[in-house]
Amino acid sequence: MNTTLEKYTIKNVIDGFVYNELEGKGLFGLSGKLTIQPEYQRNYIYASDGGKREQAVIESLLKEYPIGLLYFNKVNSDKLEVLDGQQRITSIGRFVTGKFAVKDANDHEQYFSGMAESQREKIMPHY
Repeated sequence: MNTTLEKYTIKNVIDGFVYNELEGKGLFGLSGKLTIQPEYQRNYIYASDGGKREQAVIESLLKEYPIGLLYFNKVNSDKLEVLDGQQRITSIGRFVTGKFAVKDANDHEQYFSGMAESQREKIMPHY
């Protein structure tokens, strides 16, 4: 097996992200080229604890902590599947699309769309 290091931005990875909690499988990113929840992956569970884990992913990004490598499996020349990282990717996608908020330093809920540009840049840099 050959392993190749590719670099993607969070913005690229969640491009085209749509979350439907009733669907459970088949979330997509990378403009449809990445299957975030292939059939062999478990359903999204980071929201099942009251959202603590999905909020922790966002708080890590805001503190500029690394969230670890994401592993993709190449299915064919232009299709990928997430092998490791779908919970983190789904958390980010859900946050950016307004499915949940995080608390700011003043204990106020902040949705991605209402954050200051400097905070949004920590989650989805424009480089």
